[in-house]
Amino acid sequence: MAELSKNQLKKLAKKAERDAKKGGGKAADASAATAAAAAAAKASAANANAKKDTKASSSSVPAAPAKTVYYLANASTDGCSASLKASIASSAFGVDLVVAPAGQNLPSFFSSPALYTSTNKSVVAFGGNGVAKALSLIGSTTTSDNVDSAILDEWLELERTSMRKNASAKAKAAALAKVEQALEAGCGSYLVNGVLSVADISIVVTLGEGNYSDAVQSYINLHTTSSIFTSGTQGLKSLVPPPPFDIKHDPSTLGAVNSVFHTAVCKLVPHLASHIGTVVEKCKVLKKGDYQCKEAMPLFSKLKSSGTIPAGINSPQQIAQAIIDNIPGDNPVIEELTMNGPGFILCRIKASYLEHHVNAFMNSSSDGKDPKLPLPKIVTDSEETVVVDFSSPNIAKEMHVGHLRSTIIGESVCRILEFTGANVKRVNHVGDWGTQFGMLITFLKEAYPEFGHGGADVDIGGLTAFYKRAKERFDEDADFKKTSQLNVVKLQAGDEECRAIWQTLCDISRLEFEKVYKRLDITVEECGESFYNKLIPPVIEEFEKAGHIKKEEGGAKCVFVPGYKIPLMLQKSDGGFGYDSTDMAALHYRLHDLGATRAVYITDFSQGDHFKMCYLAAEKIGWVDKKKHRLEHIGFGTVMGEDGKRFKTRSGETVRLVDLLDEAVSRMGTSLYERIEEKKAVITKEQVPEVSAAMGYGAVKYFDLRRNPTSNYKFSYDDMLDTKGNTAIYLLYAHARLESIISKGLDDHKINVDDIVKNNSAKIVLGHPSERNLALHLQMFADMIVEVLDDLYPYRVCDFLYALSQAVSEFITKCKVIGSDEMESRLLLCRASAIVMRQCFQLLAIQHVDRI
Repeated sequence: MAELSKNQLKKLAKKAERDAKKGGGKAADASAATAAAAAAAKASAANANAKKDTKASSSSVPAAPAKTVYYLANASTDGCSASLKASIASSAFGVDLVVAPAGQNLPSFFSSPALYTSTNKSVVAFGGNGVAKALSLIGSTTTSDNVDSAILDEWLELERTSMRKNASAKAKAAALAKVEQALEAGCGSYLVNGVLSVADISIVVTLGEGNYSDAVQSYINLHTTSSIFTSGTQGLKSLVPPPPFDIKHDPSTLGAVNSVFHTAVCKLVPHLASHIGTVVEKCKVLKKGDYQCKEAMPLFSKLKSSGTIPAGINSPQQIAQAIIDNIPGDNPVIEELTMNGPGFILCRIKASYLEHHVNAFMNSSSDGKDPKLPLPKIVTDSEETVVVDFSSPNIAKEMHVGHLRSTIIGESVCRILEFTGANVKRVNHVGDWGTQFGMLITFLKEAYPEFGHGGADVDIGGLTAFYKRAKERFDEDADFKKTSQLNVVKLQAGDEECRAIWQTLCDISRLEFEKVYKRLDITVEECGESFYNKLIPPVIEEFEKAGHIKKEEGGAKCVFVPGYKIPLMLQKSDGGFGYDSTDMAALHYRLHDLGATRAVYITDFSQGDHFKMCYLAAEKIGWVDKKKHRLEHIGFGTVMGEDGKRFKTRSGETVRLVDLLDEAVSRMGTSLYERIEEKKAVITKEQVPEVSAAMGYGAVKYFDLRRNPTSNYKFSYDDMLDTKGNTAIYLLYAHARLESIISKGLDDHKINVDDIVKNNSAKIVLGHPSERNLALHLQMFADMIVEVLDDLYPYRVCDFLYALSQAVSEFITKCKVIGSDEMESRLLLCRASAIVMRQCFQLLAIQHVDRI
């Protein structure tokens, strides 16, 4: 094709614009402007590449020729047939389309999909038919050469005038008759010259679903199920630009900063726009900056390898400077942009941005309650049903320190999910079934023969001692062991006496469990192993029918999964069921009956492989859709003593969880009584039991939750009850200090910040750097929630809360609150901080206190 001058290209683009202004796209769907514009685009691309080649030949290091990029603007998935036509044509004719970058100034009358290139920024085709035909001309020449252009144009005109929704029934019937005649006269699959053309794409997309003749319906089905149409349909989403970030209402600071940098980067390299995601992160050291962009280095590498480095740029630092230059100074989010090192861009959040959001939050009160912390739409739009399996103690055994982590991590995970609107199923998968119950039933009948025969209720004493005594008899007496095994069979067969003893053991155990749950403020619904026993046979049958069961030596029914040599045993050789059987039945019930889209199991780390195998088996049988379901295991480490070994009593016994919690409360109480004697507390001795319970239990929880659950840690009362450092005690004192300042503002200066908040008349002004820093930390709450929702690690809440408390400390140290000219604004900032801290305490299941 002969080279076209810039003037010729401009004339063709102008013609496309004039045609667009006429009657909503008639000329665009007609062929003349489209063909000429497509030819111009193709020629322009060739010209550009030729120039690149010429330039490269004169350089010592030849650059790779730049590939022409074809942009699609104004694409939509909202029932837009024009966009779908363009996407399918892209697939059909082998022309890769890229979503048009933000900021491309197209004339307002181009409301339908429009095509332009990286070498010619003017629109070269528009409308579904226009873009599709342009792509056919740009792409596969073999196909386009075999298509009669005049006949093609007739079909496109017929589709536009007689097949769309606004066409009359009579016109549509006549058009369908012509389609049927053409199919019968040809091969029955294509309308023009026996090959796939734009006419087929346009007409099939427009007709969609409906009542058609067999010939037309067969024609539609042939194409809609083809790989080309499937690929084009699926690819449409990638061509639709994301909605602009709502800086005014979306509380994500990371999102706001990223939107500014993303726009600047895309403006610099529009052909890479579709490959650019999140380009910023929070600075680890806030003294240097609030957020940073690291995109300059990887971007320079991409541009260098593709030979598309903009003129005048020779290093990542110059890329970074170009990005900075593309960010307008009057943007509403960031300021103080500086370059550091090999191209890092640091920035600060504008005080005006923070003021807007903290005031919007503080003026959102309804029904006289605290303002509700805003969350990003991506969080609130989620409608997940999540099963959280946690705590899970064994019947006839007391809860010990080993149950601490699962119980408190699980409660926090549930609260985080519930806070974001998920439908959470809190499941306590207690061990209330299995061979050990034959042993316990036999021992109880032997030790308490009056049970079940009119005698008084039995008192078995401590559960742990009772279990040990039964285990000793089981290990030492062969007759006792044999009777125990027979009692297991009786229990599973429904024997009334065995069931009654089993129920008694369960009831006694639950009373002991409740002592712990009440202290820790835990809510969980019991659904033990016995519940799933009847659900196991159907699960095994389903695996057998699918051909996934392999019988091992002895007749055991096993399922092998990828990556593991040892199988899951769904049924033992003696016909019995084990943990694998129960867990697979439970997983099936949770996915199908409870409708879970996410299942989270919280146990010690040693069970990680077991749950991975269960998840793989669920995928193998087809229970799991990877696009819909998430199956996760949070494996936690060991609680150790000061000696670095498992935490035990001095006598070597496992520490009862009730005793551990009571000891923490007792030590906290002693500390509070001492502070009262030293005149360092504002509570009375009568208030100590309540306050010490809240602080003691909170200290135990936070000491565990503040670390990555996968790690081991040494249990230390002294460390967890310390009033300094990253402890719950420090945080609770920081919150109480805020409440004290707020109370003083009311008592001494009659400023009732709670009334101001309830009336939605708060006005916070951030003048001092410490005020801005505190507001910045408050504004990071939404991003913290998004982050913690990914892996459900509560330590992220703890890290945020500790950093916030440090910002609070700096604020009240450097900024005079009571009696200052800014008193009302600063009291409101104190209240905002207290509200956010309380929300974090709630997510961690820690009870806050207002006075200490």
